[in-house]
Amino acid sequence: MNVDLSVGGVRIRIEDPTREWRFAPLDPHAAFVVNGRAEPDIRMSIHRGDSLPAPKGDPVYSTEGGLWNLHREGGDLVFSLGAPAEGGALHRIARLDPAITRGEVRIAPAGERNGFHPYPLRYPLDELILINHLARRRGTILHACGVVLGGAPPRGWLFVGKSGAGKSTLSRLWREAGGAEVLSDDRVILRPEGEGFRLYGTPWHGDERVSSAVTAPLDRIFLLAHGAENRITPAGPEEALETLLLNCFAPFYDRAGMEWTVDFLQLLLRRVPVARLEFVPDESAIRHLREARP
Repeated sequence: MNVDLSVGGVRIRIEDPTREWRFAPLDPHAAFVVNGRAEPDIRMSIHRGDSLPAPKGDPVYSTEGGLWNLHREGGDLVFSLGAPAEGGALHRIARLDPAITRGEVRIAPAGERNGFHPYPLRYPLDELILINHLARRRGTILHACGVVLGGAPPRGWLFVGKSGAGKSTLSRLWREAGGAEVLSDDRVILRPEGEGFRLYGTPWHGDERVSSAVTAPLDRIFLLAHGAENRITPAGPEEALETLLLNCFAPFYDRAGMEWTVDFLQLLLRRVPVARLEFVPDESAIRHLREARP
């Protein structure tokens, strides 16, 4: 059974000949399934067995709590996944080629017991694949809220901020106000497009559970902050770059990928207007943004 997903304009083909599966009810990934015979950007083959081959050597990167670890083997990236919240056992190992265009996932029974999500690339694996694929000069993922305003042509606005900065609140306010499509309240993808940039929604949402496969050209960037009043002020280049880097899902273990990501963000800030947005959490924030629209 093959399933194709398109996230951030990247087509991922999941090749799973041994078992049929469906997305769980209300899973946002279902909105990113695409049909047709277009060639995928990434092919991931799925294999199941009684045991998983342990990665060789020490990990080059480990997450707190052991959600995933990264090894390098002959140029390949090898992710081992397992966490206490999911039974504590190692349940998946994913191997990706150096270009992040082909890979395989091996799943142990610990990763498929009753109650587990059947999607073989479930979090955080699909996000890890996209982070590394995009860092090969293709784009990046940001901790941000993305909004598309109607018009001809439609324009994408990006609201960047760490946890607690107000992304979910702003997403809710935009949805209540209407007239705009919220792409995500937590993670969006940015990619170069000609002399500009394109904004994409993702299936990885935040507290508001907002997720959309819509895309639009990027028009403006706002750096979020809570305030006593609604106010838009210019953001300096150093502040803007620091904010984007702190909210960028980048492969910090990959020097070439990080160097390209920094260059990409610097180019972005030279070409797209950036401002600091302080806002109060009510409908007046949306009115203020609409009135300030150039």
